Amino acid sequence: MLDEYWDLLPLVLLFGNPFVLRYVTELKPYGLDLGLAALLIALHLRGARHRTVGLGSWAAIGSLVPWFSLPSVFVLATVGLRELRYDRRWLLVITGWLASFALLYVLVLRPSIGSNYLNDFHQDYFLPLRPDTASLAQVGRIVSRLLRLCFGLTLVAQVWGALLLLAGGLLAPRKLWLLLPLGIVVAVSGMQLYSLIDRLILFVLPGVWVVAALGAQNLAAYVRRSRPAYAVVIVLTLLLAGGGNIYYRYWQPEHTSDGRELATYAEGPHTYIDESAVPVVDYYTRIHPATRYTTAAARARTPHTGQSNYTLLFDVMTEQTIRVRAENAAEAAAARGCEVKEVDLFRARVVELRCPVRNSDP
Repeated sequence: MLDEYWDLLPLVLLFGNPFVLRYVTELKPYGLDLGLAALLIALHLRGARHRTVGLGSWAAIGSLVPWFSLPSVFVLATVGLRELRYDRRWLLVITGWLASFALLYVLVLRPSIGSNYLNDFHQDYFLPLRPDTASLAQVGRIVSRLLRLCFGLTLVAQVWGALLLLAGGLLAPRKLWLLLPLGIVVAVSGMQLYSLIDRLILFVLPGVWVVAALGAQNLAAYVRRSRPAYAVVIVLTLLLAGGGNIYYRYWQPEHTSDGRELATYAEGPHTYIDESAVPVVDYYTRIHPATRYTTAAARARTPHTGQSNYTLLFDVMTEQTIRVRAENAAEAAAARGCEVKEVDLFRARVVELRCPVRNSDP
């Protein structure tokens, strides 16, 4: 569908997307949703061209994939509807898919349907159908989050990405079926049955990116005779490609925290590990200690005679509640006569206390 150079754009949007980079590196199903959606679309396109994927294979794939990725049902619905237009035998394939999904629903999904907790948690991510001001505001937030998910963090990328989607629809209308999974999930969300929260709709990205790339390709071809207009299209598309701040992060790499250094402070006998620091300390001291290193600060620590030494560890200091806990602990220790030393790491904090030993004599 794309020319030699323009087929790079969806790949750049994939590899530079901050949400994708986060979710595909976590042991959660969201990255799998994205991968399987792309694979299903690719198999559909390949089968349509070369008929290399038969009905039996599709029957097996469609019955199995939803057990690994629930959102794949929206992509399968797109594939089934498109194939059914040309071959009525697909009714048997789709019936098999529905039977498998019914079993999945009974065994796995039914307990969660109607859950007050889940409905309350995702209330802001359901598409509202009420004709009032609050509903319109919520629709605006949903659209804004969707553009951010698809095209990145910058306003230029979001606006240009939306315009390229529109151009793709106008200049390549026969490829608009790639957006059908998004249309189906939006409709289901309007029935309060599926949340449009970022991590649950990663599967719409392959279709959105290809349509946007088609829009850019066709728009560039349309204005090619005007060198200024062509240059504007190219520059804006390059800005879109960096919408996830990948240009900035090339010069200023992203850091999560000084987790390994924080873990070196957990070696003392009197260490309090705040709940915020438990995961990273546990990882570097128990699960994967080979990656730990000893800092100069850790080597320099020595016991002090006549004093009790305590170390308090806090992580994710970008959270206000955690900062407050660390500050309250330091203030309480100072009020009891302890010498307080705070070591600020990147998004982490160590509070070292040297407290007088209480005299136990009468």
